[in-house]
Formats: sequence, C-alpha cells, structure tokens
Amino acid sequence: MVEIRLENLRKTFGDIVATDAVTMVLKEGELSTLLGPSGCGKTTLLRLIAGFYIPDHGTIFFDDKDVTDVPPHKRNTGMCFQNYALWPHMSVFDNVAFGLKLKRVGGKKYTKSAIERRANNALGLVRMEDLGHRHIHQLSGGQQQRVALARALVIEPGVLLLDEPLSNLDAKLRVEMREEIIRIQKEMSITTVYVTHDQSEALSISDKVAVMDLGYVQQFDTPRKIYADPQTIFVADFIGRCTFVQGKVGKTGDFIEVQLPDGQSLSGFSTIDDYPFEVGEDVKCAVRPENLLLERADPLDNELAGKVTKTIYVGTALEVFFDIGGTEAQARLDADIRLNLGDEIRLYASRSEVMVLPLGGVQALRKVPGHPMASAEMPTRASSSA
Repeated sequence: MVEIRLENLRKTFGDIVATDAVTMVLKEGELSTLLGPSGCGKTTLLRLIAGFYIPDHGTIFFDDKDVTDVPPHKRNTGMCFQNYALWPHMSVFDNVAFGLKLKRVGGKKYTKSAIERRANNALGLVRMEDLGHRHIHQLSGGQQQRVALARALVIEPGVLLLDEPLSNLDAKLRVEMREEIIRIQKEMSITTVYVTHDQSEALSISDKVAVMDLGYVQQFDTPRKIYADPQTIFVADFIGRCTFVQGKVGKTGDFIEVQLPDGQSLSGFSTIDDYPFEVGEDVKCAVRPENLLLERADPLDNELAGKVTKTIYVGTALEVFFDIGGTEAQARLDADIRLNLGDEIRLYASRSEVMVLPLGGVQALRKVPGHPMASAEMPTRASSSA
C-alpha cells in the first residue's frame, strides 16, 4: 500500500492555471475522490499523480519517495481510463495480460505460466473468468469496464487511478459497477484515486472527497463532513441542495446572528474553525431542504416566513418553494401536506442546521490561519481541462 502526499502542486498550460496550491495526503488503502464540474482541474491533478504531467511547482511523494519527475511506467500505478482504451483486435485475456508481458521485475520478464495465472486471477477478481476468450466487440459496456479494471489491477499496482470510469454506463450499470469497485478496492486495500463529476457517486464510494473548482481543492474531508460542514458556498451548493439567504453579521459568538434584508434574522454556526467573522460582514446562510420543518422543536429555533411559489410532488415528499424577501427557498416536507400557491408559510430550522458561510470562496479561506489556502494565489483564468 502507498500513501500519496501532494505538496503545493501547481500546473499551468500557457496562461491557464489548471490546478494550484494543492496540498493533501491520500492515505494508504483509502479511496479518495476528486470531485468537481468540468474544467475544475480534477483530471489534471490525476494525471500529475500518474506522471503524465510534470508540475510547474510542488512535489509528489509516494510514501517517502519523491516521484515528481519519475515517468509513469516507473510509478507502479494502474490506470483505468474513461474510454476504457482496450485493444479491439485482442481477446479479453490478452488485453488483461498485455501489461504483464511488458513489465519487468528485477530486469526479468514474467514467465508464460505466471502471466496466465495472474491474468486469470485478475479476471476472477472482476468476475469475468469465463469470458477470457471473447473479443472486446462481443462485450457489453459494463463488461468492457470490468476488463479495463482487471487490466489495471493485474500488474498489482501500489496505486489505482480511475478517471471517470463509469461515465459511459447507464444508470443501473453505474450502480452495479460502483459496488464492484468498492468491493475490489476494500478487498485489495489498494490506495485509489477516483475522478468523477457525480456527487452521489463520490459520497457513496469515498473514504475522502476533494471538492475542486477553478483548479483549487476547496475542501478535502470525509463525505459526511463535506455534506454537513461545507467550507465554501461552492461546496455547499455542489454537494446536495441548499437554500442560500444573504445577510449581514449582527453578532458573533458560538452562534452567529445574521440580519436579513427583509428584517428577519437567522442564527447559525460557522462551518470553518477559526474563521474571523466580523459584525457587518456580508455572508450567506445555507440550510438544507430537509432541515426546514413545519413545527418548532426548540424555543431557540430559527423561524422563516415566506410565500409559497411552487410545489412539486416527488412521491415520498413534497418539495415546497417559497419566497423570502426576494430569495427562493426550498423545503422538503411530508408528501401529505396540502399547500397552494400564494399560501403564507412558516418554517423552522435549528441553529445547528443553519450554516453561516463567508463570501469569496478560496479567497475567504486565506483568512484562516494554517489553512492550505492561506498562502495561495488566485488563478488568472479558469482551466478548460476536466
């Protein structure tokens, strides 16, 4: 198993900053996901780890070894590409065995029997042991993905790199292959880096998630922590759904009081330890739809009053949209609730469910002592790389 340590990585393409100020530790045996929209820099970062790109600045360690300038074939990584990259003229078995035929251990080749044994073991791992004789065009998309995964695993890499491996599959196959990847990764305890733009996929498979935008890792933490305590407005909005209401800080303390433009106020908590909120500062309050309730559970709960603008029945719940001083808010209520357009509605949220977030994204994080963004420079232009 390998621990990957990234220290202040920066990669540019001409005047485009693809990724910058990336500092994090991907622990051995864990599955870490690089998550973000197209153009955020996640594939660039994966390719830096693989060795396909050399950083302009910064260092990459595999355990205690500096591999920043080590070529890809000497990093002992297995990579699974988005388009599978399988040889169409070869059988399933030969596709999987191909890497073993090229690999040298102590300057020596694998024997024919060793190649056969390892390739069959890899096919068994992805439950394709009976299809080694088939050609690629005879396989479904899900089966091709399994072959690509077996080919990456057969060389027994220290690090497994997966670049949006499920994006070409339909919804049912995505779930099936997602479960297979989790099973194999845990069974082998292999350090894995997984690139995706799918939030639910990232939350369901990952030990840690790095949420990226504009080349920066805006937050790197467990799925639960990222959902419950997003550190930027972008992360809160990208992971799940939120109602955002802008206001000004009225009081600071264990809970922060925010005055809204329509005269209402909200009390919530800071998701960022040691962030220096100031009275009068413009901020946004964020609350998840499922945390807005029709009844007050505690005398200190926040109260939000608004007018219903839209309702959507989704079977298990009623999604209610309502206006708060010109801001559209959203709640997820019991499906049996009866509401009409124009109805006045009062909803309640615990202070521990209202997140108070600074404006400014990573610029705001630079105000937090010791934060990786504290010494980062902002990119001059967003990357167009995935």
